Amino acid sequence: MHPELFTLPVLGISIKTYGFFLTIGFLSAVWMAMKRAARVHADPDRVLDLGFLGLIFGVGGARLFYVIHYWKTDFANADNIFIRVIDIRQGGLEFLGGFLGAATAITVYLILKKQSARLYLDILAPGLAWGLAFGRIGCFFNGCCFGGVCVTEQNHQQARLPWAVQFPYGSAAQQRQWEDRKVTVPAELITSTGVQNVLIPSAALNMSVEKREAPKRAVITLTEELAKLKKDNAEPAQIQAVDKELKTATQYWEQFKRKHFLGLVEKAQAYPSRRNPERKTSVSELQALAAHAKSLPVHPTQLYSAVHALILSGLLSAVFAYRKRHGVVIGLLFVLYPVARVLLELIRADNPHDTAGLTISQFVSVTMCVLGIIYLVVLYKVLPERSPYAVAARMPEVEAEEKV
Repeated sequence: MHPELFTLPVLGISIKTYGFFLTIGFLSAVWMAMKRAARVHADPDRVLDLGFLGLIFGVGGARLFYVIHYWKTDFANADNIFIRVIDIRQGGLEFLGGFLGAATAITVYLILKKQSARLYLDILAPGLAWGLAFGRIGCFFNGCCFGGVCVTEQNHQQARLPWAVQFPYGSAAQQRQWEDRKVTVPAELITSTGVQNVLIPSAALNMSVEKREAPKRAVITLTEELAKLKKDNAEPAQIQAVDKELKTATQYWEQFKRKHFLGLVEKAQAYPSRRNPERKTSVSELQALAAHAKSLPVHPTQLYSAVHALILSGLLSAVFAYRKRHGVVIGLLFVLYPVARVLLELIRADNPHDTAGLTISQFVSVTMCVLGIIYLVVLYKVLPERSPYAVAARMPEVEAEEKV
């Protein structure tokens, strides 16, 4: 698990690993789709437009799907619901929502532009699976979309498969297993919010000393400066200016503590140190305790999904190369992806079975598969092999030759 890839120097902006892989997957998928379009005399520029349209509505659909799914638990009681809804820095996207959002937006756009939806969706379909593979790798590093416990019957701490993984303290898998009482955590890492017991967020524990102490030091410095000014009988205007700065710094410090849950860390430090009971527990000791509080071995379902998506992308690319009917590639995507997703949901542990006895992803997948089968039947029984709107694009180099 490595949610942050690196931090940009000077700017201090953190680049998220999930976003990085999502970007790589998107750009490479669009590039390959443009090459695929050129081979069948479709318009690569239109593919580029469709790619960015799909990105916007895909991310929007994925976020909307997630918000609706987890509204009661993650959003309904947020301090600022709007900010919480649009904040996707920590993930919170569901592929099926993104797929449906992007496919719908692209289809509507092509119909309005009187272009062949079947042709262009066929061109985009392999790239969609390709991009999904990179997105799932990002999920692995982010720690979301985790699998179920994978341990032997004799030893519930030993991995049953050599590729089973353990996620660190603070990960979604470790948090869920602690809530389900499958793993234990040192008492120092458990604190109370007044309503329930919670684990200290790993981000608060692992925050650098410089970042954690900077706002507090600013308050201390301004407090000492104000005391000195009053002692030296400085000008009232100067005292008021420093006093105003102190109030602003104090307000920021309090907000900083709440935002990063530093108050929970301070509560944990009240425990007597295990190394020396005569003093309190240090942050480094809390970090050492957290380093050993990992999840049980689980299936790396993110990587399973990535491998499946790569295979599906290759299969769809092969079908595209040899297809005789427009629209068959996107139809196969609608049928084949849901089948694998239903099976993967059986070993995933992050989604509740809250929709007709299924997870929401299984329910949507079954619906997609049925619609995909109906679509393929209509495609072969009713629609012509070649879409009447599939017209060869006018390429710039061809136009230049004609003018000569």
